[in-house]
Amino acid sequence: MQSYMRLTEAEITGGQKFFDFETPDWSPHLLNFLELILNNIYSGIIVCNRDTRIIFANEVYANLLKVDRSEILGRKIDEFFPASRLGRVIASGKAELGQRCALKTDTPLLVNRIPLKHKGKTTGAILQTVFRDFKQFTDLVNRLNLLETEINFYKKGLKSLLTAKYTFDSIIGESSLISNVRNQAKKYAQTSSPVLITGATGTGKELFAHGIHNASTRNQGPFVCVNAAALPRDLLESELFGYTAGAFTGASIKGKAGKIELAHQGTLFLDEIGELPIASQAKLLRILDTQMLDKIGSTRTTPVDFRLVAATNRNIPELIKRRRFRDDLFYRLNTMMVEIPSLSERREDIPLLANHYLQTMGRSDLQVSDEVWQAFNDHDWPGNIRELKNVINRAVSLADGNTIEMSNLPVNMYHSQNPKTQLLQNPNGSLADEMVAYEKKLLAERLEECGHNMAKTARSLHISRSTLYEKCRRHKLIQPAT
Repeated sequence: MQSYMRLTEAEITGGQKFFDFETPDWSPHLLNFLELILNNIYSGIIVCNRDTRIIFANEVYANLLKVDRSEILGRKIDEFFPASRLGRVIASGKAELGQRCALKTDTPLLVNRIPLKHKGKTTGAILQTVFRDFKQFTDLVNRLNLLETEINFYKKGLKSLLTAKYTFDSIIGESSLISNVRNQAKKYAQTSSPVLITGATGTGKELFAHGIHNASTRNQGPFVCVNAAALPRDLLESELFGYTAGAFTGASIKGKAGKIELAHQGTLFLDEIGELPIASQAKLLRILDTQMLDKIGSTRTTPVDFRLVAATNRNIPELIKRRRFRDDLFYRLNTMMVEIPSLSERREDIPLLANHYLQTMGRSDLQVSDEVWQAFNDHDWPGNIRELKNVINRAVSLADGNTIEMSNLPVNMYHSQNPKTQLLQNPNGSLADEMVAYEKKLLAERLEECGHNMAKTARSLHISRSTLYEKCRRHKLIQPAT
């Protein structure tokens, strides 16, 4: 290097042999090339000999010192850095990395002090800037802190999505039926075996799944929910099992982790398992048996450790007969089965549940009339606890005073008598009249339960939509078509 080569070897090395200048590799062309590199790197570089005299400085450091490079060579480092620690680094032979130092100018720097060693002896040192301005470092630290805060925020958000919110204490009821089932589920929670939860819609199957996870040894792991009925069949497998990059047309270029993989070391709650396609059932059974996951499009298996809690309101043995559910998967699941009773089977819990929902809605001040309590007791509750919650919600919205009255209930609950009693209100009525009256009442009830969704109501009654429209027009439950 030209500026470097202006000094004698003795000046450069402080009287010691630093480089072998007779070696062809140290030709002027190579030195010029190295000097070009050092002048174009982002860091400032200063090289000192054992006496802390500067034997090389690149353009970056010369600019920082606001001097010409020719003025630097041969001068002591402490002329530019009054409190320089480079002498201590040379004496100790130990590097000091990421240290703050100050120039005679007002520019603070973040530097590395690195000893130069030759054949085990320290022959000098390098002073290298990590950041040309200490403010750059503080700005970077601030950006990193902000990034870390954002990452922690998203981690908390993800964790909240994969966390079971309820415990067994969230299951309201003191009847012997619900108490026995709750105790049974608590015992199952202590094992690692799959659990199958059965019960009609709205009975609280998901609450039991949350409770099982939180009472298990996996309660610190993720709790991942999948509703097999809510996902289109062509997306179900990719959502459940995941896929690799380019596994199919439209697949993400990064691939995707499936819900089973997300449930690693935690619990997978597979709701409506009766809706799972046969092919997916076979894959799930294999994963349960081997604890190995085959992603779509992958040639390798991934080990997974999760606990399956499945739920259904379907009659699984009937589905097996119709070849819509694998018997081997059912036998794998039914060793630990929790059957949740319907609300009509534990009517003594209705007051507890109703008061609980009034309290959670902030209306514990509302009273419930005796007629309403009687109507609650006589009602069959086909929608179970979910229906009761919706009825309370409606009543709270419609109540004018401090008491929930019959007028605040849905039309199908206006009368406190059950449907069988209502059929006998007119003992002299003909069978045809009674059948017409009952059909109208049944249609009105189902329409109310299904939110006046005609397609859903028709499915619940097992009739076509056109038949439902005709019957509703005949009973004047909807306006006739014009």
